[in-house]
Amino acid sequence: MIELGDARRLSAAAQEVGRLRVGAALEAGQVRTCLQAAEVFGVCERSAGIWWRRYEAVGRESVAAPVRAVRVRAS
Repeated sequence: MIELGDARRLSAAAQEVGRLRVGAALEAGQVRTCLQAAEVFGVCERSAGIWWRRYEAVGRESVAAPVRAVRVRAS
């Protein structure tokens, strides 16, 4: 098992990698169900299902980490 654990404690980039790995494993047929993906990657089945539905509907971009705006202070 590839343990992601509590993904909320991971960086945004690490969370994105986890979501992409779940989607890619389901797409490639390495796992057949969201339950299997959840067990393999150590996440809850609900999260795996949400990620997969987004991945399947929109593609890889849907599970990418959001890009945050950077504020620039005027000097």
